[in-house]
Amino acid sequence: MVTARCRWIPTTTVAIVSDLAFRHEAQRLATDFGVRGLATAIDDVPGAEFRIVVQVSSQPTTSPEAATIEVSEKSIVVSASAPVGIFRATRHLLSLFDAAGSVPCGTIQISPLVAERGLHIDAARKYFDAQWLKDRMREAASLGLNVIQWHFSENEGFRLESHAFPQIVSKHHITRDEAREILALARDLYIEIIPSLDMPGHLRKALAAFPELQLPPAHLAPDAEPLAIPDTGHALNIALPEALDFARALIDDFADLFAECQSWHLGGDEFVDFARITEYPVLAQAAQRTFGSDANGFDLLTDFVNQIASHLKSRGFTARVWNDGMLRGNIVQLNPEMVLTWWTNWHAHMRPVSDALAANYRIVNFNDSLFYYVLGENAGYRYPSAERIEAANWHPGLFPQLPAGVSASPIQEIKPENGGYPNQLVGAFFSIWSDQPDAQTPAEVAVGIREPLAEFAARCWQIS
Repeated sequence: MVTARCRWIPTTTVAIVSDLAFRHEAQRLATDFGVRGLATAIDDVPGAEFRIVVQVSSQPTTSPEAATIEVSEKSIVVSASAPVGIFRATRHLLSLFDAAGSVPCGTIQISPLVAERGLHIDAARKYFDAQWLKDRMREAASLGLNVIQWHFSENEGFRLESHAFPQIVSKHHITRDEAREILALARDLYIEIIPSLDMPGHLRKALAAFPELQLPPAHLAPDAEPLAIPDTGHALNIALPEALDFARALIDDFADLFAECQSWHLGGDEFVDFARITEYPVLAQAAQRTFGSDANGFDLLTDFVNQIASHLKSRGFTARVWNDGMLRGNIVQLNPEMVLTWWTNWHAHMRPVSDALAANYRIVNFNDSLFYYVLGENAGYRYPSAERIEAANWHPGLFPQLPAGVSASPIQEIKPENGGYPNQLVGAFFSIWSDQPDAQTPAEVAVGIREPLAEFAARCWQIS
């Protein structure tokens, strides 16, 4: 409990004393206070009136990120079971100090509500340089976020240096050396990087060099308007074995770079207009040849996703996929190890969250209605705001609503049980999507996301 009448107000040298296991975090905190103009030293020093003690917690914790901060007028004691817990606690401590130049006395308990609190960055449509990406990582870490999903391939750009396919890379891109620096910083900040290479859709930039691998155009009725023929230059023809070989080769080109990462997002969304998937007979025909007469285009898509997930597993990654085209086949079942990243239920035929839960899939909440920062406010999106997040009373288990008429209630929600969420709810993300890349400069994006990202992050933690 915080005591408003008492405050820790450092006015002279602060000594930071730590257990050996937390030495790095003690040194980091000393540096952070030094940047803020406060004389700080490691270990006891003569004349140090205030002390911060960083120690191993004697109490069991539900998460290595959980921590306790005990504040008195003369000292602060930070306790956690692991260095990452000390890091999260000291970030919270610094935020309190930055807000008021002091810290209220009392005991503060912090623990994450969900294992993953993330920021997705579409650094493919728009070029964000390495320094900008590092700055966002530092800001994310300061807010208690622990995952960055790095989306480096899109229809409009491929922004990571490729050794196997240099012809697909955009002029402005992140080099391998820069990527290694980004990954090293992520390790230091206890941030997990999730590479995001969307397939079999969203591949226009890569497929421009391989037109023979593009999905054939749709077959429309004879009286259909020519303008109604959807472009398929972005879509991989997953009926071709060589197309799957290309997809695997793309992954293999980057697998070693991201070898320390645990997850990989393979996409799977917006491959075609899913409401018109029957207009692509090549998909259903290939599915029926393999899986029987009842198979449809969604079965072929699911099989592709499963094959790519299997390949990713062989390279050490757990696969993730967007929800909109999944759980919609007649025959092929989605790999049970797949993690579904749930961004939308805008169309009535998209499966509800309840279907994924009933089938025991793990899911991540990307709630596009509140947390999609879409440049240019494209496709009807509005820039997220702290006020809208607060008005929605959002929490990590509150998902996008179902369309009207699909269910008696449009609300999709996983409620916490016994103080926590079920393990199927892996986490929640805030997303930057660069649909209209020139709508804002990188600096404007950084400013624009600041307040809503902070509100999102705060709602992913329990602080008492």
